[in-house]
Amino acid sequence: MHRVLVTSAVAYLLMMGAQTVGAQTSPKFFFLQFCVGCHQYDGSGLPPEVPSLRDDLSYLIGSPAGRDFMLRVPGVTGAPGSAEEVADLLNWIVGTFYQGETYSPPFTAAEVIEGRKRPMKDPIKERLELLASY
Repeated sequence: MHRVLVTSAVAYLLMMGAQTVGAQTSPKFFFLQFCVGCHQYDGSGLPPEVPSLRDDLSYLIGSPAGRDFMLRVPGVTGAPGSAEEVADLLNWIVGTFYQGETYSPPFTAAEVIEGRKRPMKDPIKERLELLASY
């Protein structure tokens, strides 16, 4: 029952979100509109297809290859909204799910624009390859 309510709420937010994208949106609201359906409210995801934002990204924060991965996942390259909004969202995710972690520098709109030019074809395969390199 809980899953049905969550799915209905997400569908409603997605429908309403299509009308509001373009105006500056808070990163948390953006997350609720476009990320919760797969990554869940608490960031737990739906492993193995959708990684947990709480556990599976900590190794990516400071790595150039991991950072590039984060900028090219389908949820980032296909996200509606401006590059600035998506960069703010990525920085919010890191700040929310990795409190106390230091990473540098924050994601920028320019990086989001570059990442959108090179979307991933097979995110699971690329994630496994990235994990194998650590």
